[in-house]
Amino acid sequence: MKKVILFLTAAAMLAVMTTVSGAADKPVKWRMQVIHSNSHSDFQQNVAVAERIKKATGGRLEIEVAPNGTYVSSLEGFQACGEGVFEMHSSWPVYAKGVEYAFLPLSTGNLQMDSHDRYIWLYEAGGWDIMQKAFDKINLKLLAIEVWGTEVLMANKPYQSLDDMKGTKMRTSDPRLLAEKGIAGITLPLEEVFTGLASGTVDMAEFGHLKYNMGLGLTDVAKYGIWPDFWNVHFVTTVVVNKDAWNKLPEDVQMIVEMAFKSDEFNHWTKSQYNSAVAMKELSESGKMEFIRMDEAQFVPLRQKMYEIEKSDVEKFGGLTEETYNSIYDFWSVWYPYKTKAAWWGQGLEPQEQMGFDPASR
Repeated sequence: MKKVILFLTAAAMLAVMTTVSGAADKPVKWRMQVIHSNSHSDFQQNVAVAERIKKATGGRLEIEVAPNGTYVSSLEGFQACGEGVFEMHSSWPVYAKGVEYAFLPLSTGNLQMDSHDRYIWLYEAGGWDIMQKAFDKINLKLLAIEVWGTEVLMANKPYQSLDDMKGTKMRTSDPRLLAEKGIAGITLPLEEVFTGLASGTVDMAEFGHLKYNMGLGLTDVAKYGIWPDFWNVHFVTTVVVNKDAWNKLPEDVQMIVEMAFKSDEFNHWTKSQYNSAVAMKELSESGKMEFIRMDEAQFVPLRQKMYEIEKSDVEKFGGLTEETYNSIYDFWSVWYPYKTKAAWWGQGLEPQEQMGFDPASR
């Protein structure tokens, strides 16, 4: 009888151990909605990162990357992720400014800094920490920041200045500065940008860098691409995770996930810039589009006006909005004098002067 009891006890312990081991080996499955469609390279990059994470964790974490609109609309993404509708999200934080207005200056803005400046501010001068404070309000942990390549304005008329645009309608996310020049700014979400430009609801539309706009079909309905980007200057995309889901992961898996997405940050910028350069060459040579650069001098008084608009935001919202702008201004006060003195030797020269040869002669 004792032998039978011992046998049954051993069998029961083995069954428990097998169950526990099986539970431990069962992969954690996350859902990640990204702002991009599956035709965009940014979407494919996120898929590739998810695959690397699965491999690096030995299959312990599987992340299913889904395109925009799979679970919720673009404007609902951050809140939905914080509430646990899905575990991860990648999108533009300005879409959550209704929850915390500081997301606007944290990630975009009229006549704001270029990509290099923004990276330095985010990582070296306090921007990252303020961004995390903002995401704390919607139960999200910040994993990575992607600074986008130069945006281009898509239009069907060859506007040479903001004065030429007076009386027109432009799709944008912050219309206040445009109003100073008599331009009606209209806010349209991602899902409506193509239709808005194609139907004439707006005369111009800004949304992303040139290659991204090709994916949206905007290069099929616009004849002109106009720079410089003065509306959403090198805006930011963030990768975030629901804090409750994050806290359930083992520490080593957390480290793998964080390193995987951070390691891919700069590649988003390099791809967007180079692929846009290739797209401009192809569109120009085919005669499908013409590209224009407006004179920068017109933006000097507008930057002063934008400073007044920013100060009014500080007075209205205070809190993290005030902390963000003060951090940016402190950074500029240190950075811009240095940047101007230490600028690249070819700044301000024509392309052939920078290269030292005529590319047409090669």
